[in-house]
Amino acid sequence: MPTDIAPAIVIGVSAVGAILLVAGIYILIRDGRRIATPIYITMGIGLLAIGIGMLFSNFGDPFPLLVILVVAVSIFLLGNVLGYPALVIFLLYAGLTILRRESRSLGNALALLAGIGLLLLPSILQRLAPSDTMRLDAAYMAKFALHLSVVLIVLYFGFIFAAFIAAFVLYRWRRYRTEPEAVIVLGSGLINGEVPPLLAARLDKSLEVQKKFSNHPVIITSGGQGSDEPRPEGEAMRDYLLSKGVEPARVVAETESRNTEENLHFSRKLLTDPSDQVVVATSSYHVFRAALLTRTLGMRAHVVGARTAWYYFPSALLREFVGIIRDRLWFTVLSVAVLIVFAISCTAVIVPAVVYAAG
Repeated sequence: MPTDIAPAIVIGVSAVGAILLVAGIYILIRDGRRIATPIYITMGIGLLAIGIGMLFSNFGDPFPLLVILVVAVSIFLLGNVLGYPALVIFLLYAGLTILRRESRSLGNALALLAGIGLLLLPSILQRLAPSDTMRLDAAYMAKFALHLSVVLIVLYFGFIFAAFIAAFVLYRWRRYRTEPEAVIVLGSGLINGEVPPLLAARLDKSLEVQKKFSNHPVIITSGGQGSDEPRPEGEAMRDYLLSKGVEPARVVAETESRNTEENLHFSRKLLTDPSDQVVVATSSYHVFRAALLTRTLGMRAHVVGARTAWYYFPSALLREFVGIIRDRLWFTVLSVAVLIVFAISCTAVIVPAVVYAAG
C-alpha cells in the first residue's frame, strides 16, 4: 500500500541532497581545504538517501526508507553507547601517557582534560536539568533556558569537532601530482639550539618530497629565533638538511617568522613567483590547520605531515582545533550567541505552552 508523501517533498529533499553531495565532492576534488566539505557530503548523502527512500515508499515499498532510518538510529545509538565511552577511555589513557613521556604543560594535558570533561559531562547536564514538572516562575524558566543553552552549545562544538576530524581525514587522503617549485618546512622550536626529533621528522618528510620530483624543488626551512633560542630555527633546520647530504643551493633558510602564518608568509616571499605551487611539510596533527592557513593566504599549496607518536597526537590535535576556533573567534562567538538567543526563545514558547496545556 503506497504512502502519501507529497511529491514536492520527495523531490525537494532529493534535490537538496543531490546538490549538497555534488557541491561537497566538487569542493573536495578542487581544493579540500574547508571544514564545510564533510558537512556538505554527509548531509547530501543523508538527504538523498531519505528522498530515495520516500520515493520507494510512495510506490508501495517502504523497506528502503525503513532501512535508512534503522541505520541512522543504529549509528546514533552505537556512537553514544560504545563510541562515547571508548573515546573517554582513549583520551584518558593518551593524556596520562603523554604526561608521563613528555613535558607537563597545558598543551600536553588537553587530552586528559578532554577525557575528564567528557566523563563528567553527563552528570553536569543532569545537575543543570530542570525538574520534569514545568512552572512559570522566573527561577524555573532561567534554569530551563540555561540547561537548553548548555546542551545546544555542547552539541554545536561536538558537531564542529566531528566536521574538523572528517575534513582532516579527507584532506590526508588527497594526493599531489603537480611538481612544486619549493617545499616549505614549518618550524616547531629548537632544544639547546639543535633540531629535536619532532622537527627532524618534518625535515625528513621534506627530503622525501624533494626526492619524488625530477626538478628537486628547493627546500625552504622556515623559523625565526625565539627568546630562548641561541640561533634562528631556519638556520638550524638548514644545517640539519646539509648534514643529510642536500646540496647547499637547494636549501634556503627563512629566519624572520614567529608563528605558522608568518612561516608561510615570509617563505612565500622567497619564491620566484608568489603563485608558484608549493608543498608544505609539517607534523601530521598540524596538516589541516596549516592547509586552512595556506588557503587564507591564497597559496597554491598542498600540506603533508610527518608521523607523530600516537600518544602525542590527541592533545596536539585538540590544540589544533582550539587554534582553528581562535582563528575564527568572531564566528564562534556569534554562533554561541545565536544558540543562547534560540534557547531563551524556545523557553519562552515551550514552557508556557506545556503549562497551559497541562492546566
